[in-house]
Amino acid sequence: MIRHSTPRGSEGLTLIELLLALTILTVAGVLVAGSLNTGLRAWRSAQRHGREELVAALVAERLSAQLRSAVPATVKHEGADKIAFMLTENSLRFVTIAGADAVPIQVSYSIEGGGEDRHLVFRKYPWPDKHFFDESRPSSEKPVEESVEEVVGMSAKGKWRPDDQGGQSGAAAGDWDPEKARMLPESVEVGLEVKGGAGADPKKIGMTVPLLLEEPLGRRQ
Repeated sequence: MIRHSTPRGSEGLTLIELLLALTILTVAGVLVAGSLNTGLRAWRSAQRHGREELVAALVAERLSAQLRSAVPATVKHEGADKIAFMLTENSLRFVTIAGADAVPIQVSYSIEGGGEDRHLVFRKYPWPDKHFFDESRPSSEKPVEESVEEVVGMSAKGKWRPDDQGGQSGAAAGDWDPEKARMLPESVEVGLEVKGGAGADPKKIGMTVPLLLEEPLGRRQ
């Protein structure tokens, strides 16, 4: 009897060879998917942080315009007329005429929340406002505008000229009592922070804004 032999190369894949090929394809697929996922996360992170930086730039531009148009309005507080301007290390409150209507309005910027929930809140109130210096405002008095900005930190420091309030000049927020100030500061230095990338420090935007009207108009010679 004549037996016909089949060449080794023409045989089909064995079960072991098939399983080995499937294993290699699975590992390669996992590696490719992981790389794509990492790249997608990086792209989304860059997109998010780019948006936050843009928001911070827009906030800085709006705040700068409002500070330049700040007016030394006065409000009755504890029996005396006081300049409506409040500044702390992470908040600002003042009266400005910036806007399409060119009428006085009160604006405030303050950092609220803590940890990962820290954010900048912008509020606008009509003027005059008898509660300007009050720590707590009646719940019935809602702001005419309010927005939460993608900014996680703010610092503010004012520079005043020497006056009859002890001759202080260049005072920081911590050693100047805004309620006793008899004029607006010459300038305000503001810093804004947005989240950086994963493991990166927050990115900062800083500016020094001169105020055009420092003293009440009636005091100018």
